[in-house]
Amino acid sequence: MKALARVALVAGRELRAERRQPDGIVAAVTFIAVLVLLESLVVGPAVARDADIAPALFWLALAFAAILATMRSFDRELEDDALEALVALPGGRDALFGGKVSALWLILAIVALIGGLLSLVLLDLPVSLPGHLLILVALGVIALPPVIVVDVVLTLRLRARAALVPILALPVLVPQLVAATRGATAAMSGDGVGALSWAGLLFAFAVVYGVLGLTIVPAAVE
Repeated sequence: MKALARVALVAGRELRAERRQPDGIVAAVTFIAVLVLLESLVVGPAVARDADIAPALFWLALAFAAILATMRSFDRELEDDALEALVALPGGRDALFGGKVSALWLILAIVALIGGLLSLVLLDLPVSLPGHLLILVALGVIALPPVIVVDVVLTLRLRARAALVPILALPVLVPQLVAATRGATAAMSGDGVGALSWAGLLFAFAVVYGVLGLTIVPAAVE
């Protein structure tokens, strides 16, 4: 219970900081909206509306938005010199990972909701199974932060962090992005079994990378 309380404390602190300075979430929402729009213009409206293409554009944009939001979160900690004080607390290293991931889940859920609605409206996308799509997106959002938080922590003290985080994170995220894209395609085309199967795979990714994060982050923060 104490560990959960510490995680909740870090997550609450993160969300309060985001509310006072919402530049991270505003940048992420703006980024995903612009990227979805630009990608759809590059490939053409007709191609972008394809059930195989539209989800891929959305998840790529959301992955980059997640990286942007995560890096802004840790930049704020470094600017305020709050990171050292946090990890010095009993259980602070584990709470750092759990709290950051929990807060990013909520932030990414907001970004995904706005970005998803923009994609549906701008591209006029048909969705055969909206409930399945919602489950798939929720699990995809849950699976993203653990990987990105680990990569940001590993590069925390490096000057080239802004360049290294995408290089490290995106190759690891490829299986998740493929699963999320395939699942969204299945939900849009009416394949309920396929959508739930891909959703189950996303849940497995979330669990595996969550456990790895709890193992790696406390040591990496040293």
